[in-house]
Amino acid sequence: MKKLDLKKIVMIMAIVTMITAIAGMFYYLPFLYSATIEGRVSAGFPFLAGSVMLIGGLISIAIVSIKD
Repeated sequence: MKKLDLKKIVMIMAIVTMITAIAGMFYYLPFLYSATIEGRVSAGFPFLAGSVMLIGGLISIAIVSIKD
C-alpha cells in the first residue's frame, strides 16, 4: 500500500471542500427566491460562505499543482 504524500492529501481535501461548498450553495439556492428580506439575507450568508470555500479550494489546488 502506497503512502499518501502531502500534495495528495491537500488535493483531496481541496476537492472535498469544493464539493461541500457547491452542495451548500445548491441547498440554499431556493431560499434566495424568498418573498421576505430575512429569507434572502439568511440564505445569502451561507451562499457567500460557499463561494469563499470554493475559491479557497481552487487556490489551494493551484498552489499544490505548481511544479517544483
